[in-house]
Amino acid sequence: MEAKEVVQKGYDLFGAGEMEEFFNNIIHDEITWTFPGDEGKHPLAGVHQGKESFIANMSKIPEYWNNFSVKPVSMISEGNKVFAIVKGTAEGMDTMFGHYFEVEDDKMKVMMTFDDTLTAFNATIK
Repeated sequence: MEAKEVVQKGYDLFGAGEMEEFFNNIIHDEITWTFPGDEGKHPLAGVHQGKESFIANMSKIPEYWNNFSVKPVSMISEGNKVFAIVKGTAEGMDTMFGHYFEVEDDKMKVMMTFDDTLTAFNATIK
């Protein structure tokens, strides 16, 4: 599968709430997810190493944002690298994000999130 297809499938599964298939079939066991920012100031900030850490941090999303959704608007792919421009929505949030991926063995091994953290923070469940 091409890297862009893997990333698209990941968004499709995440969007459909098929988290078990997303975590098991799309996420590499040795994934590194970097969410820039100071830990403690944003609930997802930090460098999360390995699938268990990735799952634990992704699982926080529903406790912070009601009706959270991400949908790719466009993707650029070169080799195993993909950059996605993503529409991010939730109650009180309608914004654009940028997500960078590196795919290995048909799974996401690197993810770096460039989110509109101010809008996301302002939309968190209080």
